Amino acid sequence: MNNKMYIDYLNSLHNYNAQNENAYGEKNVDSPYFEEVMVRVGLCDYIKDNLTEKEPHIVILTGHAGDGKTSIMYQVLTDLGAEFDAKEKMSEISLPNGAKCLCVKDFSELPEEETENQTDRIHVMRKSVDIVENGNYVFMVANTGPLINTFGELFDAEEEKEKARIRLINMMDNNAGEVVSISGVRMCVINVATIDNVYFATEFLEKITQDKLWEGCKNCKKYDYCYIYRNRQLIIENKTKVFEFVHNHFIWLTEYGIRLTIRSMAEQLAYMLTGGMSCEEVAYSESYKYLFSNLFFGYIGTKQNERALNIIAVDAANRCLYDHKRMRSDEKLLVGKEYKKLFGNAIEGIIVEAEHKNAFVSGWTEFLRRTYLFMNIVTDEKSVLQDYEDIFSKQFKRYLALRDRTDTPSKLDTNLIEDALSMIYVGTPSDGTEIPLTLSRESGITQNVQLITGTIPVRRLRIEQIKTIDSIFNKGKDRYELKLKIDRAVLDTVLTLPMLDYFEELKNGVIATNIDPQLSHGVESLKSQISEILKDYEDEDIVEIVVLKNSGNENIRLELTDDGKIREV
Repeated sequence: MNNKMYIDYLNSLHNYNAQNENAYGEKNVDSPYFEEVMVRVGLCDYIKDNLTEKEPHIVILTGHAGDGKTSIMYQVLTDLGAEFDAKEKMSEISLPNGAKCLCVKDFSELPEEETENQTDRIHVMRKSVDIVENGNYVFMVANTGPLINTFGELFDAEEEKEKARIRLINMMDNNAGEVVSISGVRMCVINVATIDNVYFATEFLEKITQDKLWEGCKNCKKYDYCYIYRNRQLIIENKTKVFEFVHNHFIWLTEYGIRLTIRSMAEQLAYMLTGGMSCEEVAYSESYKYLFSNLFFGYIGTKQNERALNIIAVDAANRCLYDHKRMRSDEKLLVGKEYKKLFGNAIEGIIVEAEHKNAFVSGWTEFLRRTYLFMNIVTDEKSVLQDYEDIFSKQFKRYLALRDRTDTPSKLDTNLIEDALSMIYVGTPSDGTEIPLTLSRESGITQNVQLITGTIPVRRLRIEQIKTIDSIFNKGKDRYELKLKIDRAVLDTVLTLPMLDYFEELKNGVIATNIDPQLSHGVESLKSQISEILKDYEDEDIVEIVVLKNSGNENIRLELTDDGKIREV
């Protein structure tokens, strides 16, 4: 007896092997293991409430391929006591309130051209409108392109078609989850691609490593040396640190503009356990080679496995170069080799055994760091904070606390913004009183004389935590954005993690002449909004300049008199 069927299922979730069926969408739903590993999505409760408590309308679930739309429909229908048939493109169910609901499993799979049985896109869209007008509901899963194009075709005039498409696109962008009438068609469009999905990774990892799914491994003849089962055991033994790093890693990617789909995260986590190998392919190997901490980044031992980089999430993790970053813990890890203090007994034994052959091999240092990321047992608060700063950034741990609202903004957080803005406008840290808004060339070189267009009194600066719109879809998983408040006005620009990291560098005197375009856009947007808010405080008759001196900055105010003379005020 072994666990072959379950391991094959895990391997079907990633594309490491080209012959995989890739159990996505309806194929995954049909698997006997789907129920066991399915992660409960808060959005399902929101959709269920829409279909049972709100007026008749079309609920449209849209987003990118792999965002988990099919799984969400499965969960919603199961909650409503209806059967989800993965083979049927459309089905009709009865709702608890007595109304009917047409379920369209994937609108994008419907034929584009007209068909005799009227199951093409435009006929189904028209049918959906009629159903709602008759007091019933429609629950539809659709990719954005086909949805937008087909919806416009409901209308005759070209101008009306374009207006309808634009309003639909705006609904997707806003993603407020409200029932809106577009030219008489009541609908609620939920764009899964804009909803935070980071929570999925650790919840899925917990599901796929649960005890009952691994019972068969204990009776396998390869039990003593199977690295797949060993990976599962090491994850369980180091659960706190493993889950913490996985969660933080996906937040880091998202904040820096790489939002992975649920499918991509599932691929990586499944591959992290199996390395793409089936039970038949497992053979005795040195313990360190197929550690999950290596597989997560696409390594086998100290060597990069190029084939593993075909998995999008593995490639993204590898590009983060965590294992190449210098850490303050390197002294204990690389120099002192204090493995007994840094790791549990199992990992210490694996490292000591592997060190005999690999201590001077290229890639050994990176291997140790990868192992440390996932399985160190350090609990000292100072050391843990240093690890956060060295692996991610100095602002990262603080940002997590504000993002999840486990803490509120402090004076230190405001000081960071003050100093950064002062560095941006003047080139020197804030003096704690006011920040001059200046006009200067964007050359990376601070000018000695700059024209002042306004000032920000430091006492009027605050950082506000604003709950994100998509928090309504994930009960119990509220997320907050940080925004700058000047006096009573809250700026629209979100203070992102990249911006806070950039501000930290500015405060410390690091001048970046070539920053990421997305980050640059955020900074310029912030500056533009600050100028807009403070324009009412400008005095047209006064010209003010700041002169930067070694002994300190000097503000000079010049006034144009009625007789055409300029004098210092």
